Amino acid sequence: MQKIKNLLLRILPGYGWRCLLTLMALQLLVFDGTRIPLRFMERVDLSTPLDLLIPFRPEWIVIYVLSFLSWGVTFLILFRQEKEQVYRNSAAYFLTLLLTGAMFLLLPGTLVRPQVVGDDVFSRLTRLVYAADPPDNLCPSLHVICSYYCWRGLFGAKAPKWYKGFNFVFLLLVCCSILFVKQHVITDIPVAILISEGTLQLCRQMPTSWLSKLPGYAKMEEKNGRNHS
Repeated sequence: MQKIKNLLLRILPGYGWRCLLTLMALQLLVFDGTRIPLRFMERVDLSTPLDLLIPFRPEWIVIYVLSFLSWGVTFLILFRQEKEQVYRNSAAYFLTLLLTGAMFLLLPGTLVRPQVVGDDVFSRLTRLVYAADPPDNLCPSLHVICSYYCWRGLFGAKAPKWYKGFNFVFLLLVCCSILFVKQHVITDIPVAILISEGTLQLCRQMPTSWLSKLPGYAKMEEKNGRNHS
């Protein structure tokens, strides 16, 4: 058991694991938990005339699916940073998820997805995604939120410059993919970016005295103090 614990701590520090697991649990609650009351609510088609002009391109499902792998790698980098940076970014993401859940319930959106009839690998993968992810919980896009945090979270982080540039390019590709595979509409993108950037700015300006009141932070400081004494 101790070997497993040491292995996990080599991957991420204890505070990194606490923040990451808390945010993962909250994201699952927001994404799946809000669907329970949404079953009894009337949904609004958020498509605009411009959305109707965007063609369906099933090959873009590759970017949509690969985003999960990209987030996993980047999160391992982000949650290895200095504890204050990790807590500030985590607080921002926490607030964003709360706002996202509220918007899912206040603006229950949907869209009309195309019937995927192709037998190629891209069409098959798209049908799998469609079956696992109903056309709701649209605005803001969690795909864009996660990709935006991966890019913006690397600002000031210890990471190669090329990887920071890659995350910006991948953010743009994700924004395109959610439209081409008809998982989201255009409005979902700017709303996701505005909420994400707003919470980032708020939490990065947060006084350290406020930050120290976050769950686990004070305990972590006490432990670090004992280790240095």
